[in-house]
Amino acid sequence: MKYRNKAVTLIEVLICVVLSVILIIGLMNLFGSGLKGSAKTLNLQDNMETANILMAQIEYDLAKATKINIPDWNEESQGSAQWVCDSKSSVGSIQYTYDYVSGSKEGVHRKIQGNNVNIENYFAKNHLIELNFKHFALDINKDQNNDIINEKHGMWVELTVYSKEKDDNDAFTIKRLIALKETN
Repeated sequence: MKYRNKAVTLIEVLICVVLSVILIIGLMNLFGSGLKGSAKTLNLQDNMETANILMAQIEYDLAKATKINIPDWNEESQGSAQWVCDSKSSVGSIQYTYDYVSGSKEGVHRKIQGNNVNIENYFAKNHLIELNFKHFALDINKDQNNDIINEKHGMWVELTVYSKEKDDNDAFTIKRLIALKETN
């Protein structure tokens, strides 16, 4: 009987096991929420990088444009735009076309066509994209006969990139005004 008080009973062992399980579950929940937050941050960062790369390419191509075919003046086009860049080189005029399929993860299709030039590539594959273009006049100068001497125009480009099924929590949107060359 004397030695019985110093031994560990089955109830004490069970209490230690239950407390250990509760502690482990708490640590796993804490670790899991940290992983979810990290994954969300990585998705948002990926969407930001994708949007910045695509917008930089659109801005680079559009800054050289001399004529906008799609959309018309003061019109908006969701998902597609087309413009022409006149070149003084042997290439001549080059036509740029951007379009995408809404709800598809194919990305944005970029097509360049001209004399001896035919390039097609895709940007932002595996992302859902919303792309809007709005073409408008900034300034139109006319002569005495009311003929257009030159015109300054621009394009609002709004780009939203999603990584999942249109989950607004990980969406990243960029909206830019791009001024175009003067045309004579």
